[in-house]
Amino acid sequence: MRTILCALAIASLTATAGFAREVTHALGTTEVPDAPTRVVVLEFSFVDALAAVDLAPVGIADDNKRERIQPVLTAVIGDDWTSVGTRKTPSLEVIASLQPDLIIADKTRHEAIYDTLGQIAPTVVYDSLTGDYPAVLEEAARIGEAVGRSGEMTEFLEQHRQRMAAIRDEIADRVAGREAQFAVINGNGLWLHSPQSYVGSLLDYFGFAPAMTATGADSYGDLYQQVTLEQVSELDPGVMILGKTEGEHTLDQDWQAEALWQEIEAVRSGNVFDVSSDLWSRSRGMLTAEATAKDIREIAQTLK
Repeated sequence: MRTILCALAIASLTATAGFAREVTHALGTTEVPDAPTRVVVLEFSFVDALAAVDLAPVGIADDNKRERIQPVLTAVIGDDWTSVGTRKTPSLEVIASLQPDLIIADKTRHEAIYDTLGQIAPTVVYDSLTGDYPAVLEEAARIGEAVGRSGEMTEFLEQHRQRMAAIRDEIADRVAGREAQFAVINGNGLWLHSPQSYVGSLLDYFGFAPAMTATGADSYGDLYQQVTLEQVSELDPGVMILGKTEGEHTLDQDWQAEALWQEIEAVRSGNVFDVSSDLWSRSRGMLTAEATAKDIREIAQTLK
């Protein structure tokens, strides 16, 4: 504890110089430096937003798994960041040791430690975990403002929208009237992503109809619902996209011999597609959305 307090004191002395602007965010208003250079980010989508304006963070909550930062991001930011631990419980001591001049945190995960983060460095908070695709674009603009690169972010957003729209128009005829469901699956369970989730809203953007009925969007549990094989069978999606971790055992491998699985329309018609859960559901940013869009285009082109 004493080590953390000392680090906090050093970091706060470093962070107090050069305040130039007030930035409004999910938990209030924070004075931030005019052009921060030592930024720590506590969600993957924030890495993506910094990459969009060519700013490499000094610290990332990468879940102690550097491979979760997608190649499309490391191609821009490099691989020289310091891990500050998991997104759920980042290490305050490591964050402080980096002497950041800005911290970008998630409302759902980090509201409880917001005051402590603010003692380390100016901290701005956005809703990454429960935000949908339109929210990603809105918050990217806010992050551009927070890091003093609004012009660059505005330009990137315009180009991003053009690239996404081009793919949407290209596949429009292929996906028209198609009902699709995304889920993350591993050896312990399957989690449906609702129409209001990030991936659900992305599929909607590209013209797929939702297989799930829209529910609430007030909490993580509303957006991501663990279900049984019986419930998937009742949902009976025409297209099923399964987010997986490469090399990991998944429940659908066990379900191949189950009649309930084989009777699902997507399974019967050969419209079950495996994708990277890290790319599709964890990253939730613009550069990674463009990589996801390329997967969606490939899926659309191979639909039966």
